[in-house]
Amino acid sequence: MIQGQNTGVTAALANAPILIGRGNDAAIRLDDDYVSTRHARIAASGDQWYVEDLGSTNGTYLGTQRITQPTTIGLGAQVRIGKTILELRK
Repeated sequence: MIQGQNTGVTAALANAPILIGRGNDAAIRLDDDYVSTRHARIAASGDQWYVEDLGSTNGTYLGTQRITQPTTIGLGAQVRIGKTILELRK
């Protein structure tokens, strides 16, 4: 995570899909009023990674673009969820 309350925290994607949100069942738990309990998910299909918004109130953004369907993300892609920005790294 490169921006927000959890800056510097890393999460291994080996156990994908990864649930992101405020809920206790989230693999990446964000304590942020702008994040839904089950906000987004990062998953893999073959060599591709995807981010998917799970019907959150405030949306999930790839760069400045709000996503409305599962969207491919590559290395260096920045995903904003609430006040937190995550970056996909190897």
